[in-house]
Amino acid sequence: MKKFAFILFFLPATGALASGNISDLFAALDKDGNGALSKEEASAESRLAAAFDEIDSDGDGQISRAEFDKYQSN
Repeated sequence: MKKFAFILFFLPATGALASGNISDLFAALDKDGNGALSKEEASAESRLAAAFDEIDSDGDGQISRAEFDKYQSN
């Protein structure tokens, strides 16, 4: 259920639903294309920004694709 809610929460702002591919959400947020989301990039989505520290499980100040996918799968 958490995954479903997470997806529904972020899709409207990014247009990922239109493409049918949730990985497009991460790519849309990763503005610099470095494969990680900074706090600045995450700030584009208020709920992602609010959960940033929870999602950033290694505490490096960025959300990696693996961290994003792990959080999404919970």
